[in-house]
Amino acid sequence: MTAIEAVLRAFWALPGDPAFRADNSGCLSMLAIGVTAASGVPWVSATSLLGVVAALVVGIALGWLSGRVQRLSAARKRSEITKSKHQLQAIFDGITDGLIIVDRDFTVMAVNKAEAAFLGSTPQELVGKPCYEIYCRGEAACEACPAHETFATGKRVLVSKIEHQSGYHRTGVDVYTFPVRDENGETVQAIQYIKDVTERNKLQSQLREVEQMTGIGHMAANVAHEIRNPLIAVGGFARQLHEALDADDARREYTSIILEEVTRLEQILREQLTLERHLQPVLAPVEVNQILKDVWKLLSHGMLSSRVRLIGDLADGLPVTMGDANQLKQAFLNVINNAVQSMPDGGRIEISTGQSGHTIVITVRDNGPGIPKEIMSKLFVPFFTTRKAGSGLGMAVTRRIVENHGGSIGVDSAPGEGTTVRISIPIVRGAPEVEHRALYGDPPNGGGVEEKV
Repeated sequence: MTAIEAVLRAFWALPGDPAFRADNSGCLSMLAIGVTAASGVPWVSATSLLGVVAALVVGIALGWLSGRVQRLSAARKRSEITKSKHQLQAIFDGITDGLIIVDRDFTVMAVNKAEAAFLGSTPQELVGKPCYEIYCRGEAACEACPAHETFATGKRVLVSKIEHQSGYHRTGVDVYTFPVRDENGETVQAIQYIKDVTERNKLQSQLREVEQMTGIGHMAANVAHEIRNPLIAVGGFARQLHEALDADDARREYTSIILEEVTRLEQILREQLTLERHLQPVLAPVEVNQILKDVWKLLSHGMLSSRVRLIGDLADGLPVTMGDANQLKQAFLNVINNAVQSMPDGGRIEISTGQSGHTIVITVRDNGPGIPKEIMSKLFVPFFTTRKAGSGLGMAVTRRIVENHGGSIGVDSAPGEGTTVRISIPIVRGAPEVEHRALYGDPPNGGGVEEKV
């Protein structure tokens, strides 16, 4: 055995961790190179042991440096990979729309936090489960799932909504699926991107309503010219009758109501039935309770032979606010008239007011037959009506009036449970705040109702 062989055998025979020897395997390579180089030197031949030692030192040093460089390079690559993974995960979870990745067996491989939160779970709880168990509570992949087509064609697919017989149901979304391919170009996974389009649909609906209301406005302008002359005649004769009656004649109350309503109608016609000018209110200080009392008086005289009872609960001390009394009167009349007409066999209508923060809330509740679900979504659509004699404009005009006062209107109803309409009108002191609320909602300070001293 040569001295070189003895040294190499001694290295592998050293006690200690095998990983140490494995990490320093590069030392052996360099050692062999060093020994080979040293064996050609004359003085090494003369003193072979000294040459072997020199080669050993050189080989170990070079091997250690080589291993160190390799370890640093590997550590740097691992760090970069980890950083990239964290960045991608942050982007994945930072997307507010839903993202879910499934394989060809429809097993969930990944899901972002937004979609997991919608499903009432966490990503960790969903990964590894079949998606059809999560979404449709089924035992096989849902037929409506667009991932079927993506796996079959390798192309992206869009569906506007997904509905299942049980379990998951969502209609205000667009669902896209995108293929994930392997190195051979085969689609092995599908990414589902679930885009919430509720706001987009709402804006489109509002745009359609604006277009409809614009058309109604043009029609109303033409109608106004046809009605104005007969109305002037009615008002003139009513004034003559009113003046001809004695001051203590009970019929003067009726002629007074006729004159008040003729005046209101004349105002509406001057505004071209309030639609041509987009129902912009003419603001002045108003008392909501007083407007409701006027409406009550008008309706009570019209329902003397009816079995519908009006029950009032008007809160004391409601503050004065800025508004258009004629328009608000029209809005309240529309809502209460709808309640009356929904109960041809009689019933009860409760009208109440109250204050909630900086808002006056008017509630009209009836115990009528209620409104079916399929009609609720069309309640504010112009020209939509279920009555033969109805125009389908009452609730559409009412909502526009309320919104132009910076307020809101909501309807709760179900078949057999009656209907409740809530109108909220902000308490404001000036026209600029009404305009701001109508356009943008509540002011940043949440109020703006304090009076200046």
